[in-house]
Amino acid sequence: MNERWIAFDRIWAKGKNGKMVQRLKEKCIMRGLEPTEENCRDYWMGYIRHYIDGWTGQGYHVNPRKNKILMKQLKRNQNNDNRRRQKGGSKPSHKMGRGNPHKKRKV
Repeated sequence: MNERWIAFDRIWAKGKNGKMVQRLKEKCIMRGLEPTEENCRDYWMGYIRHYIDGWTGQGYHVNPRKNKILMKQLKRNQNNDNRRRQKGGSKPSHKMGRGNPHKKRKV
C-alpha cells in the first residue's frame, strides 16, 4: 500500500473526535461531499478534482474514476479527449487549391 494510504488509516483509527479527522470532514463538507471515510480518503489521496460544467458554469468536486455518470454529464471521460485533441500532434488538414503561386501557368 501507499504511504499516504497507511497514514490515512492511522489518522482515521484515532476516532471521530480526532483533530485531523474533524478537519478532513470539514474540508469534504466545504466541497459539497458527504463526510464519509471513503470521501475523506479520496480527498486525502488527492483523487478529488474540481470540474466545471461547460453549460451551466457550476463547479463540482468529484473523483472521476468513481463518478462516471457525472463525468459523462459534464462531457468528460477518464482520458480527457478534449485535451488530447488540442495538443496538435497529428498531421494538419489538407487545404485544397493552395498551390505555389510561382508555378502557375500564365494564360
